[in-house]
Amino acid sequence: MQRNGGFAKAARALRKAIWVGSVLMWAAAAHPALASEVSSASFAQWVASLQQHPEDEALRARIIAAARRRAAAVPEEARRYFIRGNTAMASGLGTYGAQRAIRNYDKALALAPWWGEAYRNLAKAQEAAKDYSGAIDALHRFLQTGPDKSQARQAQDHIYALEEMRDEMRDLHAQPAAATPVAPAPAAPVASAAVIAQPATPVATLPSAAMKLGTVFRDCPDCPEMVVITPGYAMGKYLVTQKQWRDVMGANPSFFLKCGENCPVEQVSWDDAQEFLTKLNEKTGRHYRLPTEAEWRFACRGGAATKFCGSQRYQDVAWFAGNSGGHTHPVGMKQPNALGLYDMNGNVWEWTDGCLEYDCDYRVLRGGSWIYDPGFRGTSKRIGVARSYRLNEYGLRVVRTLP
Repeated sequence: MQRNGGFAKAARALRKAIWVGSVLMWAAAAHPALASEVSSASFAQWVASLQQHPEDEALRARIIAAARRRAAAVPEEARRYFIRGNTAMASGLGTYGAQRAIRNYDKALALAPWWGEAYRNLAKAQEAAKDYSGAIDALHRFLQTGPDKSQARQAQDHIYALEEMRDEMRDLHAQPAAATPVAPAPAAPVASAAVIAQPATPVATLPSAAMKLGTVFRDCPDCPEMVVITPGYAMGKYLVTQKQWRDVMGANPSFFLKCGENCPVEQVSWDDAQEFLTKLNEKTGRHYRLPTEAEWRFACRGGAATKFCGSQRYQDVAWFAGNSGGHTHPVGMKQPNALGLYDMNGNVWEWTDGCLEYDCDYRVLRGGSWIYDPGFRGTSKRIGVARSYRLNEYGLRVVRTLP
């Protein structure tokens, strides 16, 4: 009996060990990081990979989880950008200060993507810049970092409030502005087949009847190459280049002159863009203008439900902080969107005709630039900047109302 009791006890212990082992094996399979502590080298590789692929939310979540277990320290350079962001927010410069803060917080989070306080402050800056979708995303990431119960409750309630502000703003911008009729211009000669930074492609002149969507044409040899977006308007296939700006204005204001004449013109204000368009119209006999926000957004999506303008992956279509090397690049080097438009994301921000929440001293830019982390920048991203402000991230793309 004693022997049988010993066997029974041993059997129970074995069954328990098997059960515990099974649970541990399941946990390790479901959460590989639990099986072994992440090495410092692997952790650093994850962070570097996220800098190249900031849209990888699964990798970001893995980094945040690993950082919480290992109590990862914040790099000094990340703290430097964080303090700069706080200073910009406290500057009293309104939207401009908020945009500077966003840029600094983005840089801090590229170096320390597990830093909850930086996500929370980024959300405040994005809300100040009226980027409610970006603020919501930042607060969701803040919640992943494991704040205490009180902070988590406050963040979630703030998300609910931001969702209402976002939806209200979306409704205000849902309808395109009515197009202004344009008087027909004299017929122009057929353009050369050469296009900017691309192999030769057929280029047509615009007939009196509406062209098929996606048709590429030029109004004249010196006119920008255009793509028909809807029967109502056409948009520049490329960003306005340094050469095009110099040919019209007689000078090149760009900071990145060494990039070359096929690189986008930058360091131009909204007012500068209006002067360029006036002179371009006088020179060509056409009526080019900046796009409305609705026109830009529609052209960006190109009928596709992608996160960015032409792809789910930012690096396919854009030059941004993770791949630009700290400067602009020639237009047309990345993948186009479904309508054949290049650089709708990244390289330089694009001025639109939109006013920032009815304040037309501030104009809206879209698309992101060479210096921005795309983690919060999809097709809906917009920023507002004083119309007279110049920066080496600001450029333009033209549109034209079709007859």
